[in-house]
Amino acid sequence: MSDQVQLAQTLAFLYLTFGHVTDGVLTSEEMRTLAAKVRERVPSLSRDEVAKVLRQIVDVYKTVGSVEQKLDAARNQALQLRHHVDDAMRRAIMGDLVEIAKADGFVSDEELALIDELSTTLGARRED
Repeated sequence: MSDQVQLAQTLAFLYLTFGHVTDGVLTSEEMRTLAAKVRERVPSLSRDEVAKVLRQIVDVYKTVGSVEQKLDAARNQALQLRHHVDDAMRRAIMGDLVEIAKADGFVSDEELALIDELSTTLGARRED
């Protein structure tokens, strides 16, 4: 598996978890934003390759048990990203989380709290 596919998988799981666990719903707007952000962060992958990654990650996500287990896995993904991407990418990821949160037209307190937690894990400040 290429490093770019692995990066796309890591981002997709982090973004999917963020979009879903904060309010229990992943809207179509959030999913479109999530997909666009993965494509933006990993431009070397084709649209079809990103779509395949997203389908795989949705399947994996469904097998992870509780909300807390999903959050633990996402925290682990964020920690991996901290050590494998540069500061500019970490800041971009934080911006992506904000965009995913805004996608449904409402940013919840739970989304803000998770953004703040993930910014610490990633070692990058969120930019509003």
